[in-house]
Amino acid sequence: MPRMNNEKWNEFLKRIGGGRSARDVCGNDKDMPSWRIVSNKLNEDTAFASKYSLAMENRGQVYADKISEIVDKVVDGLIDPNAGRVAIDGLKWMSMKLAPKKYGDVHKMEVKHETSYVDALKEISGIVDSTTSNALRTHEETEKNKTIQ
Repeated sequence: MPRMNNEKWNEFLKRIGGGRSARDVCGNDKDMPSWRIVSNKLNEDTAFASKYSLAMENRGQVYADKISEIVDKVVDGLIDPNAGRVAIDGLKWMSMKLAPKKYGDVHKMEVKHETSYVDALKEISGIVDSTTSNALRTHEETEKNKTIQ
């Protein structure tokens, strides 16, 4: 195997992002490193690990795209519906595992609180109190005017 430089590592990531597994790329492509070398790189280089993670998400997108291709083939009668269902289920599972943010069952929402709940409730209470007191004042004045006449 030739020495790995940034260009070769980028090519490795491109193959992963194109839908191939790291095992396939490492085992079958003579110009690519062994899985042991890739594993060491992932453990030692956080920037590469981040790029690898992105490539894996892209791989999940490729699998999701394959689902629509299989659906078209089933509709056209080129693939048995049961075989298509099995393939689609497998691709959905892989997409969920590779790109959980996009295709996963659990969606997390992060909310940043700039004030405390207590402060927000006090503010709302103040608004409600002022609205209520204005309404009472108006009602009292209306009643007062009725009794004067």
